[in-house]
Amino acid sequence: MTKQKQEISKLYKESLESFLKLHEELIKTKDDLISSLQEENISLKEGLLSVQEAYMEDREVLKVLQSQIKLLQNELDFTKRKYQMMWNQAIDKYAKK
Repeated sequence: MTKQKQEISKLYKESLESFLKLHEELIKTKDDLISSLQEENISLKEGLLSVQEAYMEDREVLKVLQSQIKLLQNELDFTKRKYQMMWNQAIDKYAKK
């Protein structure tokens, strides 16, 4: 082989080795990216589940609070009627005097 052919052959070999290294780095980067995306996906799923659980707990708390508000509203209405009757009786008694 001539010297020129040897140099060309050496350049081809070096180029191929460079391409192979770049390809390996690309594959490694792709695998790392896929792995990190899978971890992020798992994290997001866990976050979504915890938000859902918190939402369900909040709904239950709201139901309890709404029922307590209804009970207190009924009690308030009863007290209003009671005091209205007491004032009416006081007015009637005062009017009779």
